[in-house]
Amino acid sequence: MRYRLYAGIGVLLLFVVVVIFGQIPDAPASPGGVFTEPVAPPPAYAETQYTVQRGDFAGPILERYGFPSKSILKAAAGVYDLTRIRDNRKFTFGYTQDVEHGTLAKYAINEDEAVVVRYADEQWTAKLETIEYESRTIAREISSAPTFWNAAIDAGIRPSDFMRLPEEIFQWEVDFNTEIRKGARITLVSEGLFYEGELKKLGKIWGAVLSNDGKETWAIRHEHPDKTIDYYGPDGKARKRPFLRSPLKFSRVTSGFNLKRYHPVLKTRRPHYGTDFGAPTGTPIRSVGDGSVVFAGRNGGHGNQIRIRHKTGHETGYSHLSKILVRKGQTVSQGQTIGKVGSTGMSTGPHLHYEMKYRGKHIDPMRAKLPVVEPLPKSERPAFNATRDKWLPELKAALAGDPLSSDAQ
Repeated sequence: MRYRLYAGIGVLLLFVVVVIFGQIPDAPASPGGVFTEPVAPPPAYAETQYTVQRGDFAGPILERYGFPSKSILKAAAGVYDLTRIRDNRKFTFGYTQDVEHGTLAKYAINEDEAVVVRYADEQWTAKLETIEYESRTIAREISSAPTFWNAAIDAGIRPSDFMRLPEEIFQWEVDFNTEIRKGARITLVSEGLFYEGELKKLGKIWGAVLSNDGKETWAIRHEHPDKTIDYYGPDGKARKRPFLRSPLKFSRVTSGFNLKRYHPVLKTRRPHYGTDFGAPTGTPIRSVGDGSVVFAGRNGGHGNQIRIRHKTGHETGYSHLSKILVRKGQTVSQGQTIGKVGSTGMSTGPHLHYEMKYRGKHIDPMRAKLPVVEPLPKSERPAFNATRDKWLPELKAALAGDPLSSDAQ
């Protein structure tokens, strides 16, 4: 058995040498002195890559690719613990001619950093390397058919980057869970960050257009003097509003505002003064706006409930929670997590009952005309106009389907 094992290892190492350096044992001379083309000299250095699979460990991977695993792990320990590798991350392995083992092992920790272990002067050294991206302006169109997620991936955009569009730009205009209609699309002009010729992620999003239900919502990026970022329409009206359209990032509406709704528990018709969002137990709940908590506790059929009073004269309520994360009297900010979805009180399953009052009267939170913020300050208009005039033509061209000269894809 030991002989077979050594023989197998020998075959594997021969294969690596052949693949990496193109070297094979000397063959007998051609009979009759037949002329053959000269063989190109092997490269002095070559690299290969491996994508980490579920269940992989760094040690066996390193040994498989011809590296002394203990030496690598020890050298890297002061920079990064290579026993903590994750699925779908890449290893890059380098080989130098006339060195009996690999000479470079690089592991991508995330999109921005990698730990690099090199062999030189008969010792291994490690350092943390920041990945340097090439910046290009790109244009992309993302359709809701079949889903925004799939279309974003097909366009080379990570789902986490796509989520910046609703979260940073459009979440005040439309609830992406319930108000996106068939045929909706987003067109954007953005900074694309490339590495080795491949788009890795989005940088600054210069402008975007949401086309949905026959309406176009335009947004241009603006940097305020204090370096904060907001998006405005071409006329200078802010996309950001005092209220988010939905208290959940991901959900579905299971029951809407209905003054004659048939109650599934009581088996009778009674007003439903809110919107029910179906979501798994434990889903984070956001405050839709800045405000002060006026109630946080148990409230009859509402189960665990939070009520928040807002300076606009509105009050919002969040019911059936599995967990309350705020207390009465606490000040909360828009988007802050205040609790978790549950099924407490009079409930047939996990969901969030969300309601809104204005000056003491219940209103439909999904249809109410909510207040807007003040337009861009006059002192900032010249800077915004310059930015708008630069990116609006690019955005219009992208909407018309014209490719950008700077976009290589």
